[in-house]
Amino acid sequence: MSTASELINQLRAFLPPDAVLHDTEDLKPYECDGLSAYRQTPMIVVLPQTEQQIIQVLQLCHKTHTPVVARGAGTGLSGGALPHDAGILMSLAKLNRILEIDPLARSARVQPGVRNLAISDAARPYGLYYAPDPSSQ
Repeated sequence: MSTASELINQLRAFLPPDAVLHDTEDLKPYECDGLSAYRQTPMIVVLPQTEQQIIQVLQLCHKTHTPVVARGAGTGLSGGALPHDAGILMSLAKLNRILEIDPLARSARVQPGVRNLAISDAARPYGLYYAPDPSSQ
């Protein structure tokens, strides 16, 4: 496994500087999701904006044997996106586009950073809503 500074340098080779967080204060918002009873500070947080950047992060983590946790919008209440203290938390919050609402199929295609409430708002004109987890809107 690589050191934090080695990983940061490698990540900055393909991510913008503001998409690689490692200062203590910048990491705090990523210690937990909506379930704040459990907290773990990640070593590094990355904020990819494209599929290619996600692939590059995952390839680097695989190559360096670095644990990686993917996180959507951080609204979950189960601790499912709790980071690893020696790993990278990959926030997918910047991938927040609703790609398609299909009212006939009653389905939506969205990126992982889309919040549930945004899906419901987009579906409302069709008389639909998205309600699998009303507590994580």
